[in-house]
Amino acid sequence: MLEVGSWLWKLSYMIHVISNAGFFGIALVFTMGNEEILKEHIVKKYLKIAFTLVLLTGATGILLLSILTMTGMDDLTSNPMGQSALAMIAGYVVVLFVISLALIYKGGEARIYKNLFGIMFFSYLVVYLIRVYLTT
Repeated sequence: MLEVGSWLWKLSYMIHVISNAGFFGIALVFTMGNEEILKEHIVKKYLKIAFTLVLLTGATGILLLSILTMTGMDDLTSNPMGQSALAMIAGYVVVLFVISLALIYKGGEARIYKNLFGIMFFSYLVVYLIRVYLTT
């Protein structure tokens, strides 16, 4: 049984990291992007991909957190690993809210898209800086 849990942890963690990296890359490109890449038809296509990656990140994050709590990590505020998990949850909620706004936005203005992707990118960046600080 322990081998299945270990396999599930590793697979979930790999998917989690890859989907995070994909989303982080998309957010960086559109945060730093020029007017040509920020056209509505291009942004909408990549927003759908980014949303899928965010949902995949959330699903694997929930699975990873549930595996962590099974091993006796009940109070997330009591240790640095739990505190970093809380920071990830907070950052995920911000990103999920902003990406939902970006998906329903119909204006097509490049500046708005750039600002929304900027909020998502910098919130993820702050979360990962907090994680590095807490877990090293």
